[in-house]
Amino acid sequence: MPRLKAAVYVQDPATREELILLPGEEPEARIAALVTNPDAWEVPPEGGGSEPIAVGEPDPTAEKTFDPGPAEAGGGGAKKPPPRRSRSASVSP
Repeated sequence: MPRLKAAVYVQDPATREELILLPGEEPEARIAALVTNPDAWEVPPEGGGSEPIAVGEPDPTAEKTFDPGPAEAGGGGAKKPPPRRSRSASVSP
């Protein structure tokens, strides 16, 4: 049975109770399946699934969007005019 090497918080799907699994524990298979981060295990459980996604990471299948910053935006931004320089009065002889 795989053992945890880190504390993990999961929700029991049957009771909706929040469970705290502590390092060194060997949770039953239905609860162990809820822990998808392989780094939480001393040895990851077998048959864990294709590729686990940890909570808080972006979904790799989500559509990616690019938001250019103001420096990269083309044309639409207002530019600040150059500062005016005061001219010194020239005295003609």
